[in-house]
Formats: sequence, structure tokens, C-alpha cells
Amino acid sequence: MGAANRAVRAVFRRWVRSVLVVSVLCFIFAMIVAIPPSMSASREATQETIDNLISNAQAVNASVSTVATQINCRLPTISVPYSGPNNETTIIQPLMNLTQYQNMTTIPHINDAMPLFEIEMNKTGFAFDVYGLPLSNASLFSNYSLLLPTNVSVGRNLAFGDIDVVVLQERIATHFGVGVGDNFEVGNQTFRIVGIEGYTALNRTVAYMSLNNVWQLTNNTGNATSVRVFVDDVHNVERVANELSVMFPELSVSFSASLAYSFIQMQTQTDAQLSLALSTMSDIERMGMVELEIVVVVACAMVLFIMLYTVRERTREIGTLKALGASSLSVLGQFMLEGVLLCFIAGVFSVIVGGLGVSWFANLVLPSPTLAGNSTVSSGGVFLGEASVGAISVALTFEVVLFGLGVAILLGALGSLYPAWRAARTRPAEAMRYD
Repeated sequence: MGAANRAVRAVFRRWVRSVLVVSVLCFIFAMIVAIPPSMSASREATQETIDNLISNAQAVNASVSTVATQINCRLPTISVPYSGPNNETTIIQPLMNLTQYQNMTTIPHINDAMPLFEIEMNKTGFAFDVYGLPLSNASLFSNYSLLLPTNVSVGRNLAFGDIDVVVLQERIATHFGVGVGDNFEVGNQTFRIVGIEGYTALNRTVAYMSLNNVWQLTNNTGNATSVRVFVDDVHNVERVANELSVMFPELSVSFSASLAYSFIQMQTQTDAQLSLALSTMSDIERMGMVELEIVVVVACAMVLFIMLYTVRERTREIGTLKALGASSLSVLGQFMLEGVLLCFIAGVFSVIVGGLGVSWFANLVLPSPTLAGNSTVSSGGVFLGEASVGAISVALTFEVVLFGLGVAILLGALGSLYPAWRAARTRPAEAMRYD
């Protein structure tokens, strides 16, 4: 009878012990099968979190940064009592002579300064604002388009170089019964309607046009009701505002401090969550490797002790085989094959168990990846989203199955090597005296 046949018969003849050994090894090998794909899935989930954090931060930056880095400069309003039609107080906005403020952009960290002209008009008893924008400034469209109408629902928005055209807020268009393509008179000039602005958060009743056209309407060429200053970075807004106040003490300088500070807080929060995600990824990989090493050592040690006990228990059988002419190599092969066979059977069942419960194993033995919430912008500022801990879903691949079976066979061979060597060295006379 060959060594292979004796090994197979020994495994199935002692089936109770074999079932117990296979059950324990099955659980251990299932962990070996589950840990590598779990590490990969956790790494992918954490990387997705990092990508989402960066993407969300960039999206919020695009919509908030331009607003948070704006500084509004204007002359203080003047109150004239009893000057209105019904003897009410009239609020007058003095005009800024732009030639006096040409050197604004010499202040460090200022990217641009755009003059704006806003005036209230009254047409047949209907009051609305006219908003003049520097449409000849290309950077308005490439960098600061938030100054343009934000929700043009019909027609088009204002374009670079537009002249003698207007975008009306829908309340104005509805009141006068006009639409895109129609002419609309403002003051003593006629403009072609190119777009209608729908509902916006500010819900203003405004007609948008070129700054040059507003200058013609009001005969105030070279003046503005305000100058919008754009700073290169939100961290420099307060410093630039202070320098503007010092250089031009007659101006009222204001910026959205709460939005700027919220923006800085969002950046800090983003950095903290990125650091957490990277730390989680590092922890997962480090713990996964440690656990994999421990499980491999435990599996190898179990096979070693089980086979040592088997050799000790079957010493007389070994002596009999040697007395009947079995070679040391044959005995060595028998016990090596027996250990490998036990581990192979355990490996097959571990693949089944691992395939059914690999996600459970993954969340049991490894830290859960950090998942990030979505970015939102609220009236109170910027909120990036809380980090949360989520379970991962893992699926076994054919490569992982081969890896698990290969590890099982290798550990079976390594664990059985020393016991099999001891069995092969046993002398028949000593073995027959063993009780």
C-alpha cells in the first residue's frame, strides 16, 4: 500500500478527529482568505472617501470662494430728511469717481477691482433697479461670473462686449408684458431684451445691462455706486479690508466675515477628514498585515502540534510499517501528505465559508473605513459633512480562491514537515516497545 493511500485512509479512518481539525482550520483559513480582499476593499472605500472629500471641497470652493473673497467699497450713504414725495427721508448713495480709486489694485493680494453702478428707475409707476456691469472686462466672465444674473431661465445671459441689451428679472418682464427679442425702454434709451432671469435667492427686481449704458442713462461716465474688490485668498480678506480702510478712509469697506471664517473652518475640516481617512487606511493595512501574520503562524502551529500528536499516537503503527519494510522516505511522505490533505480539505471549506461570510469576516477583523458626508452651503456658512463609519462589502475573486488554497497546502506541508521527519527517523525496535 502506497504512502498516499495510507494517508487518505488515516484521515478518513479517524473521521471524528479529522472533522474537528478541519473545522478549526477552516475558520483560520477563512480569515486568511478574507483578509487580503478585505484590505483591498477597505483601501478602495477609503480612497473613494478621499476622492469625495477633495471633489466636495473643490465644488464648494468654486461656489463660495468667489463670494467669500469679495470686498464691497462704497461711499457712506447720505440721509436727507423730508426730501421725498411724501416728506419721507431720502437715502442718497454718493458716487465714486473712479479716477480717485485707480490705485486700489496696487494693494497686495488684490486680483481685481470692478466698478458697479446701481440706480433705481421708475417707469409708469413701477420701480425697479438698474444694475450696470463692466461687460468689457473679460475677467468678469472668466473669474467673477457670480456678479452676472444667476438664473437666466429664458434666452441668454449677458455676454462680453454687450451693448444696448438688457436681461430683465421676470417680475419686470411680467409687469410690462415683454419677452426675449422685444424692445424695452429705460429712461430715454431703448434696449433689446436678450434674457429673462427667473427666481433667485435675493429675489431682486433688477434690469442688468452694460456699465457704459448706465453711464449714458445717468450722464455719470467714470463714476460708480460701488467698487467690488476681489482678493486672491480668503485668508487675506480681512487684512486687505483693513488696508483699504487706511488708504481710503472716506470709504465704507465691508465683507462677509461669517462666510470667510466659515470657509476657513471648512478648509480646516477638510484637512482633518483627509488626515483621518489616510490614518484609517494606514491602520487597516497595518492591522490587516499583523492579523494575517498571526493567523498564518497560528495555522502552521496548529498543523505542527496536530501532526506531532498524530505521530506520537501512532508510534507503534510507524514501527510496524518500518518493520514491514517501509522506507523512511515513504513514512515521511505519508505524514506529509496526511497534513497537506487535512489542510486542503480545510482550505476547500474555508473558501466556501469565506465566500458566504467574507464581508462579515472583513468587518470583524479590520477597522471600518471612514466614509464622508456631502458638502452643503447654508445660510450659516459652509458645512462639509460629518465623517461616518460604514461597513464594507467584499467579494471573493478566483485569484483569492487560488491564494487561499495555495496557502492552505503550503501551511499543511510546512506544519507537517517536522512531525513527518520525526516519524521517518523512528526505529522499529523502539517503536514496538512504545506503549
